[in-house]
Amino acid sequence: MAKPPQEKWHFFTAPVNRSLKNIQQFNERGWIPGPGEEEKIFEKRIEALDHFFSYPPEDIDHFLTDQDWTPAQETLKHLYDFSPDWIVAHYSNQKLSFFQGAATWITENNDLRIPLIQLREKFESGKLFGLYQRKEVLAHEATHAARMQFDEPLFEEIFAYKTSPRFWRRFFGPLFQHTWEAYTFIFLLLFPIAIEIALLFDFELGPLIFLRFAPLVFFGYILVRLFVLRATLGLALLRLRKFLKNPKKNWAVAFRLKDREIFQFALQTQEKLKQYLKEQNSLRWDLVKQIYFKK
Repeated sequence: MAKPPQEKWHFFTAPVNRSLKNIQQFNERGWIPGPGEEEKIFEKRIEALDHFFSYPPEDIDHFLTDQDWTPAQETLKHLYDFSPDWIVAHYSNQKLSFFQGAATWITENNDLRIPLIQLREKFESGKLFGLYQRKEVLAHEATHAARMQFDEPLFEEIFAYKTSPRFWRRFFGPLFQHTWEAYTFIFLLLFPIAIEIALLFDFELGPLIFLRFAPLVFFGYILVRLFVLRATLGLALLRLRKFLKNPKKNWAVAFRLKDREIFQFALQTQEKLKQYLKEQNSLRWDLVKQIYFKK
C-alpha cells in the first residue's frame, strides 16, 4: 500500500481567498471537485478520503505497493495532469465477474463517496494472462476514482480507456458504458442460437425469426454511439486548445468537464463559449480556469 499523505491541505472557504497554490496541490493529486460541489463539502470529502487511506477497513489486505502504483501514476500525469497517492487499492478475486480484471467500488459514507480499487490477484505479477498490464488497468480504474463526483457516463469510459497503450483497446474499449450493456449483449447472443435450434426442429417462428438480428442491431447502436461521442470529444478537444495556456493540456481539461460542457465546446460558437466561461464561478470551474485557461 502506498504511504498515506503526511500533511493535510486546507482549502480557503471564502471565494476571494481561493489560493492558486492550494488548488494546484489538490488538482495534482486528483482531488477534483464535482459539478455543483461546494467548498465545505469538498474539504470534508478530502479529509474523509485521507482518513480512509490512512485507516482502511480491517477486512482488506494485500495492498498495492508504491512501486505497483508508479507506472500508472506516470500515465495519469501525462494524460490528465494528476498523480493519485490517496486511493486505496488491493489484490483480490472476490466479487469480480468472470470477465472483470479489476473494478472500482464507490461507497457512500455520510453522503461522501469513497473509492476502493480491486485488482485480480494475478495482476501482482504485472500482467493478467499476458493481455493486460497492471499499470494500464490501475490507471483505468484510477480515472473512475478521480471522477467519482461526476455522474456523467457518456465520455467516462473513453477517458478510462485512453490510458491503454494499445490503439484498438483505446478505440473499441468504451463500447459499453455500463456493465448491464455487456450483459445485455451476451444475453442477445442467445437469440440466434435459439432460433437456429427452433428451425432445426421445423418450428414456425413467424416474425420472431428477426430476433436473430437482435445482437447485430444492439452492437450497431453502441458502435454508432461510440463514433458520435468520439467525434464530439475530438471536436471539443480541438476547440479547447484555443482557450488554454498550454494547448497540450486539452485532454486534462476535458477530463474535468461535464458531458454537456463537452458538447458545448464541440458545437457552440467561440463567442458563446467565452460568455459561458465568464458566467462560471463554481469551485470546479475556479480550479479549471485558474490552472488551465488563458486570462
